[in-house]
Amino acid sequence: MRVAIIGAGISGLALAYYLQKMGIPYDLFEAGSQVGGNIRTVKTGEYLLELGPNAIQHFPEVDELIRELKLEQEVLPASRNSRHHYILHQGTYQRLPLTPLSLLSDSFLPQETRFRILKEKNIPPAGHDYETVSEFFERRFGEGALHYAVTPYVSGLYAGDPDKLLIRKTFPQLKELEQEHGSVLKGLAERQKKKSAFELFSFVEGMQTLPQAIAEKLISLHTEHRVEMITRSQGKYIISCSAPTDTDNQEYDLLVLALPAPKAADLLQYTFPGMAAALHNVHYPPLAVVHTAYNRRDVAHELEGFGAMHPKAEGAFAAGCIWSSTVFSGRCRHHEVLFTTFVGGAQAGQHALTDLDQLQQQVHQELKELHGISSDKPNFQYAHLWRQSIPQFDLHIEDAHDMARALEQEGMYTAANWHSGVSVPSCIRYAKELATKINSAVPHAHNS
Repeated sequence: MRVAIIGAGISGLALAYYLQKMGIPYDLFEAGSQVGGNIRTVKTGEYLLELGPNAIQHFPEVDELIRELKLEQEVLPASRNSRHHYILHQGTYQRLPLTPLSLLSDSFLPQETRFRILKEKNIPPAGHDYETVSEFFERRFGEGALHYAVTPYVSGLYAGDPDKLLIRKTFPQLKELEQEHGSVLKGLAERQKKKSAFELFSFVEGMQTLPQAIAEKLISLHTEHRVEMITRSQGKYIISCSAPTDTDNQEYDLLVLALPAPKAADLLQYTFPGMAAALHNVHYPPLAVVHTAYNRRDVAHELEGFGAMHPKAEGAFAAGCIWSSTVFSGRCRHHEVLFTTFVGGAQAGQHALTDLDQLQQQVHQELKELHGISSDKPNFQYAHLWRQSIPQFDLHIEDAHDMARALEQEGMYTAANWHSGVSVPSCIRYAKELATKINSAVPHAHNS
């Protein structure tokens, strides 16, 4: 019994780690020299930049993994100053309430919108299997809450369009609250009684600390091993890499694809053409990440918060920004502030594809106007373009999810964020569940 895992992003790494703990033989193949996938930290001079996820929430599986990797001393909690989020409203930043329930008493939303939100508790569960995020929130909370509380959040977190994302795929917990409590607000109130809000954290040397620490524990990780072909013979999988390796003639009982949907599709073209076709339809919008630093004295805004979101209705160039130097220490020089700006996504993909110089200039101009920055140019700027950023949980992903479940009968599994959910904790949780499933399916695997 041996398992082939292709792709050493956080999902593939975590799965290999859990299989190794269970004594199940595996080989983890990674095309590049680095691990971590979209978790990517760049250190340049005195700047520490996150090109992918900027933070993680504390969840039991995540905390357990950190303890096992002995990373407790590396954990960097988000500052208390970063608890608040801001939103662009009529050209200026306004602070959002800390909890959804606070919207009812906050002057951020018009009185008629707050009154409509209050009526949510009286609206019975409804909807249909393919209800979008927009349809769900407009049905339960009204149009006002959708445009200025939901749309920017979805854009910032998923680079997505709420008119296309499916609510049961994107926010399954909200559908659960509606079904269990008959009201999202009632459900949130009950959950707030039982546990406190999850706190954000990163690591002293950045997010890439986590995937690197997992990789160091793995005994069968093969970096710079690009898989060119997957063949199947008599129920076994054979992996062919671009360069000869000692695993070329190895047969695998199980195959796990831990790859972005487009890359997985290319590998499955001949083995499972139906799955390949479904994966080609999974949408990944372009997203640019621009880091910009200024002298603190040149920035009028207090920057007391996590950052700001820009609703599409405001017509801003960027989808929003994180005030990185407020959230985490050590991200820039002590006399500076660092912004991480996101441009593009499903609602404005063309903005991300702007010429690099123009992209950086437009980000600078918008930061300058919205934050009262007096400097004519930043001290530092760095841009990275994700041509395929975050998978969109829209109608097109349905077929891929259904076929992924069906192919488990063929010994082919999926461990990737287009399947498990886009957050780092979701990927880790799913990898652990999949390792357990593989282990229980072949209870004596570690003896063979």
